[in-house]
Amino acid sequence: MEIALKHRNLIDLFEESTLRVASPDKVCTEILSADRHETLTFGQLRAQTHAFAHRLAQQEGIGPRDRVALVSKNRTDWDVALWGVLLAGAVPVLIDPERGPQGVIAHLEATDARGLILADDYATRPDREELTSYAETKGLRVIPMTGRPLGEGDCREPHDLGSIHKEILPDDTAVVLCTSGTTGDPREVELTHANLIANLEGSLRRVDLGPRDVLGHILPPHHSFGLTVGKMLPLLAAATGIYTNRYREVADLIRDRRITIFIAIPALFTTLARKLEDGLDRKKRDSAILRFLDRHFPRCVGRQIRRKQGWTGLRFFLSGAAPMPRWVLDTLWRRGFRMYEGYGTTENSPVYGFNERLEKLGSVGRPIDTLSVKIVDEENRTLAPHQKGEICLGGPCIMKGYYRNPQATEAAIRTDSESVRWLHTGDLGYLDEDGYLYITGRKKYLIILPGGKNVNPERVETALSQARFVKEVLVVPTRRTDPDGVMEETMRALVHPAWETLEDHTRRPKHELLSEPHTIKGLVWESIRCCQSENKHLSGFERIAAHQLEIHENEFAKTSTGKIRREQYIDLAHLEAKHTPVVGYSHRPSHTRDQDVTAV
Repeated sequence: MEIALKHRNLIDLFEESTLRVASPDKVCTEILSADRHETLTFGQLRAQTHAFAHRLAQQEGIGPRDRVALVSKNRTDWDVALWGVLLAGAVPVLIDPERGPQGVIAHLEATDARGLILADDYATRPDREELTSYAETKGLRVIPMTGRPLGEGDCREPHDLGSIHKEILPDDTAVVLCTSGTTGDPREVELTHANLIANLEGSLRRVDLGPRDVLGHILPPHHSFGLTVGKMLPLLAAATGIYTNRYREVADLIRDRRITIFIAIPALFTTLARKLEDGLDRKKRDSAILRFLDRHFPRCVGRQIRRKQGWTGLRFFLSGAAPMPRWVLDTLWRRGFRMYEGYGTTENSPVYGFNERLEKLGSVGRPIDTLSVKIVDEENRTLAPHQKGEICLGGPCIMKGYYRNPQATEAAIRTDSESVRWLHTGDLGYLDEDGYLYITGRKKYLIILPGGKNVNPERVETALSQARFVKEVLVVPTRRTDPDGVMEETMRALVHPAWETLEDHTRRPKHELLSEPHTIKGLVWESIRCCQSENKHLSGFERIAAHQLEIHENEFAKTSTGKIRREQYIDLAHLEAKHTPVVGYSHRPSHTRDQDVTAV
């Protein structure tokens, strides 16, 4: 796939984008987090980034292609640090700030980092001291990120950054992202300047983002989606990007900041859809007119909701990072809320595309024009439309590889006879006759039942998420011994209940309900049973039984992007099944993140 890109490298993209904006005083990024509120204009970003790049090159001894780790929560200095490292010709290594010191150290060692930018909001003081001590012992340059903005007061003496810029080639590594990879084990992904530019330019044409847009999101910047769509795409489009982790204030944020596009994970939109349905159900009990309108003219009801919420400028929602339950799509679309479901992997830089057509609900759409897609079988033969197999993505967006891991790179990427590099994603799906992609599951998560039937847990979870008393559900493999003493694989459903709905239904507080686990399980099971009986998509072998249900009091442990840490519960399920029967209720701590990512 030959693609002519408008920018040679990300340095050119930054310089051109920050100069092209109509006014340097326009807000480039705004951070509205639980502990800070900051804004950064295009002019401030340009000035502070150049000053910080000079400091890196002159005072810190950071040179072209050196790797510099960045460990920080989302803040305006994060942007300055990222672009400053890039303008110095170096390579930012983006590390999840929720990783402990030893996890960070593992990434520093794995990427041969020469510098560490460490924020004062990382973990605890002892953790920061441990990291700093390690870095200094190993000869790494440590640049603290404090309350004083990066670039402010830094060295501004002339330095020949221009000659550095000319050295950086399109196929040079631009960033290293620390990820789980396509096989689940931690790996460091190398994305080149050409990879990211191809993905950004293709995404910009698909989204049609412009200077008048305000893009709101909850995406952490160390994640590939947060980096490209949350940070780089608004910069390229001269738009304003707004990040928040105040999940309960999202509705007000869309109104107050006049957001035109809002991007989040399915859990947030699932809560939004459930609240919308519950609110309408309460009002429809007392209003025959509203019942009539919502049944026959739901888009009119949707317009009233948008006007009341002050969302008149909202163009669409965009979801990524996990499968979107079909009922959520139906609930929002039928009332006129455009809910685009997207897809992508870190290894493809990361945007694949999204579905914007009502008649294709359940699909993640066609790829952006800088990416190709095909479905292959176990022997790598391309399959015809509607035949299910592994999803492969190809073209200039595909990663350079896993850093210092050629074996893993060769296992994930294959080059065809036309020199197109294809990423084997490990995801399963099919293409329809119009080239729209449908994802059916994850290859490594398939549950093989005793009769040989394959169960895609995500498919079952999507169906069960509509149950009234279910807030989160995870379907995992487990083992049981049949009457002949043969160990066989089966499945069970771990459910975190919708406690507020249960309290409202029973008129009893949560602490009282917790004293009667069988009552909770009974109510949750009844809602799941009704949900399964009404679902026309689940096969008989995909339906769970009451004895396969386990209640979890707390939310499931999640990654910083809101994905449930599935492997943690898969391993746990297999371990427990070897020693104990399936239990009905669990008080096991879930080690969740500080924020409730499912609250709107």
